[in-house]
Amino acid sequence: MDKKSLRKKHIQLMKSFMLNEYEKQQADQFLANQFFNTNEYRAASRIGIVLSMPHEVNTYTMIQQMIDDGKQVFVPETNYQLREMSFKHIDDLKHIGKDDKGINHVNTNTEISSDLDLLVVPGVVFNNDGFRIGYGGGYFDKFLSTYHQPTLSLIYDFQLNDFQVETHDQPVEKLIIATTR
Repeated sequence: MDKKSLRKKHIQLMKSFMLNEYEKQQADQFLANQFFNTNEYRAASRIGIVLSMPHEVNTYTMIQQMIDDGKQVFVPETNYQLREMSFKHIDDLKHIGKDDKGINHVNTNTEISSDLDLLVVPGVVFNNDGFRIGYGGGYFDKFLSTYHQPTLSLIYDFQLNDFQVETHDQPVEKLIIATTR
């Protein structure tokens, strides 16, 4: 199956899983607990993470916990015209609004940086080697090929699949996987 077909199939799986609210909450809590217990998290001061969409692993409670733990949290800030992504500091979940494409981002004037100690990388499909299929924009692969910090992804087991890796694909170093079956 090609990347586009895999992406479409797995987004549907993620949206279907979202309908089982209790099971999704359990999986998300498991992933959060595992994440907070990693050496990577404990060692990091500046952490990049996305503001999740409803069908993705819920990052909002994790972001609040990171802020409460005294971590500096950064979320993607995308320049769609230049096709570039950096990260913007978030210090309060009240400072979120929609960007030009309807994606949540920080809507206050805070630090923009690409200097991170840890990056939690999102994706739709992953293979066992940490390569991923995202939403097709290439923003994370481009960022990962330029900036080097520890990386990990928080995923549901049904997001694992084999696929043909392309030369521009950048793997994450660690997968934390929740069993959903």
